[in-house]
Amino acid sequence: MDACRSPSPVGRYRAAPVGTEKRERQKANRALKQQQLEKQASRRSTTRWILIGVGAVAGVFLLAWIASNFVGEDDPTPVQPVVTVPAETVPAETVPADTTPAAGTEG
Repeated sequence: MDACRSPSPVGRYRAAPVGTEKRERQKANRALKQQQLEKQASRRSTTRWILIGVGAVAGVFLLAWIASNFVGEDDPTPVQPVVTVPAETVPAETVPADTTPAAGTEG
């Protein structure tokens, strides 16, 4: 009979051999390292997308600022400041024009 088959169950292979303690530690360390690498890759990806977003927003604001300063009104005349002239001086207390008592209030 074949060396890798057990004699009792026909057509079945023997159970996989159990690894040594050192081999199990190596597997665990490799899995831990793989998790750490995936976490770093995820963090780099997140940072990259955040930087792209911030750069895009800054680019839009820069483009809007440039457009507002260099495109538009080409009027060579300087802008005259608006001077407001105060209305006539209003007295602090207003006195009614008619100072006679109202009818029916005489007592």
